[in-house]
Amino acid sequence: MLSLQYLALKMTDQKNIFTFKDERPQQCPSLEYSTDFLHNKVPLVIDNGTYQCRAGWATSDKPQLIFKNITAKPRGKKETDTQVGNEINTTEVAKWLIRSPFDRNVVTLYDVQEQIFDYIFTHLGLNTDGYIDHPVVLTEPVCNPNYCRQQMSELLFECYNIPQVTYGIDAMFSLYANHDRMEDINSLIVSCGYQTTHLLPVLGGRLDTSQCRRINLGGYHLETFMQRLLQLKYPGHFAAVSLNRAEELVRDHCHLAPDYNADLHEWVSNDYYDENVHKIQLPYTNAPGNQLSAEQTKERREQQIKRLKEVTAKRRLEKLASEEQKLQELMSIQELLEDEDDDEAFDRALQNTSFDTPEELQAEINRLTIAIQRNRAKVLGIEPPPAEEPKKQTVYDLLEIPDDQLSADQVLTKKKQRMLKNAREGRLRAQALQIEKRQKEMEEERKLEQRRRKDFNGWLQEVRGRRQKLLDARTSRKQKKSDMAKRRTLASQQRMKMITQLAAGESSSTKKKADTFGQNDADWDVYKEIHPQNADSDSEVEEEQIEELEAMLREHDPEFQKELDLGGSEEFDIAEYYRLHLAIERVRVPELLFQPSMIGVEQAGIVETMDFLLHKYDQEKQKLLVQNVFLTGGNALFMNFKERLEKELLEMRPFQSMFSVTRAVDPVLDAWKGARKFAISPDRSVYSITKADYTEMGGEYLKEHFLSNRYFPSPVSIKLEK
Repeated sequence: MLSLQYLALKMTDQKNIFTFKDERPQQCPSLEYSTDFLHNKVPLVIDNGTYQCRAGWATSDKPQLIFKNITAKPRGKKETDTQVGNEINTTEVAKWLIRSPFDRNVVTLYDVQEQIFDYIFTHLGLNTDGYIDHPVVLTEPVCNPNYCRQQMSELLFECYNIPQVTYGIDAMFSLYANHDRMEDINSLIVSCGYQTTHLLPVLGGRLDTSQCRRINLGGYHLETFMQRLLQLKYPGHFAAVSLNRAEELVRDHCHLAPDYNADLHEWVSNDYYDENVHKIQLPYTNAPGNQLSAEQTKERREQQIKRLKEVTAKRRLEKLASEEQKLQELMSIQELLEDEDDDEAFDRALQNTSFDTPEELQAEINRLTIAIQRNRAKVLGIEPPPAEEPKKQTVYDLLEIPDDQLSADQVLTKKKQRMLKNAREGRLRAQALQIEKRQKEMEEERKLEQRRRKDFNGWLQEVRGRRQKLLDARTSRKQKKSDMAKRRTLASQQRMKMITQLAAGESSSTKKKADTFGQNDADWDVYKEIHPQNADSDSEVEEEQIEELEAMLREHDPEFQKELDLGGSEEFDIAEYYRLHLAIERVRVPELLFQPSMIGVEQAGIVETMDFLLHKYDQEKQKLLVQNVFLTGGNALFMNFKERLEKELLEMRPFQSMFSVTRAVDPVLDAWKGARKFAISPDRSVYSITKADYTEMGGEYLKEHFLSNRYFPSPVSIKLEK
């Protein structure tokens, strides 16, 4: 049953796994230039978009050239090395200088635009020297500045000597491609571009440029937002989430949520997450370590255990030497007490340490004595040696004499003899305690070894239990230490209560009563409670015990090392590590079109802008506009875009009002197809700007038509004579 459940889980896990296509751009073909094109003066149609440029002859049903509207050249090299459009294999290489002719949606770099035109004319096979003897139908942005149109006309007429050019708005061309008649059409166009999004009201077949609205957010911002989200979510795969891959994720895996807030609540459910998450598999290679045989694996494991034991033994020896040196230093300070002629030397030596009283010094000596005996027994694998009697027998002749029978100097000597006696007895007691403790440990180890041979699984479970108990104790101690630093925690209050009780007991005692704190082992526990930072000896013992248990598990339990390496997981799935989980990002990224504030853009979204625009008209014109809300542009391909706008309009419009939302047949290519439809119509020759018009009226001149911008001549500055 367990295997069937595991198989079902793996099948579910494999359900929504995708891979990056990492498609290389397809090179544009080099076409042959037919003489029929020249004789018939076939118009050349160019949809100059911010993301892609589409160009072709008006006699074709679709553009012959489609390429990214960018150029690239190696940094620091000549201009002749410039590559255009699909000639660029990748835009991720840092050595390339990527340039676009656009600033948002307006052409500003005409040297780059000239390279784009050269690329178009070359690949269309135009071989006429010094001129392009074909009419051109060219798209331009809404409300294109006169200066930008002047520069474009100057480039076309002066550089390429074209006979005539016709300008039109790309979104209007797309609307024209989806309707037979434009004279009486009323529509509200939502044009979703790569850098910007436009809302364009069309009344009576003409664009009302005075009420057009632009949102400075488009497909590029969605891609960078997706890239940023995944790089923050998977910092280990930062370089793998490139802008090109983010573009692929936005295009192939994202959709608009008809109700964004409701969709957010759906993603909270684990079942919904498992059903709808898209897992993107990054390329990876398996480690070659799995090719070892069973004997080689066993031999390698034994070598690792041997090296681990050697490292542990070396560390213990170093620690033992350090502790012995420290003990010798402390013992040399304590021996100054025996010098009756130089009490000040002991006080000066004690001040140079971190101890305030001789009792604290004695407590640290006892702790080091126990630790050294334990570590020496561990390193040598034997019981601690018996305590050595001092060569010089110390005499404590004043301890039994009452203080009232002694002089002042003898009282000080008696106090010194008491401290020396307590120190000697403390060391002997610590050694005896360590011998007893070590004997118990050796007995437990012997019993464990016997159980391992008789009941291996039970022994393994007991060792794991002991280790887990020590780990829990360590975690609890760390938590308690952390609580000590907080004023209102229970641990901190208990500590302050103990200090208060000790202080009260000291104040109530008589001055003549001797200070015996530190002579008993229980005093060390109190000291540790008051100064938890000095209670490291217990943690060191626990760490040693944990190391011993883990060494036993490494030696006898093959699965233990895997658990340590993988944090307790049963098996490390390297394929899962190289997967990007595309979950809430699938709806969060496209939501930028409706909530630009998610990335800090202080502008209204599509719905708020649409509501603002509609309120610029009276009720009758509002009804005319919402009867045909027309979606075009690359972002219009998002699934549920139409449904989302319908829901928003239902909430926005008055009760029982009518509206309709439609999408272009081909939101990406309909602008070019509409321009082609206009190019082969009789209207083109009427509204074209000829070379004579350019010479007479200037480069900014525009012949208005039902698909163009409005033309407002630039004011002429007049100098007033004095």
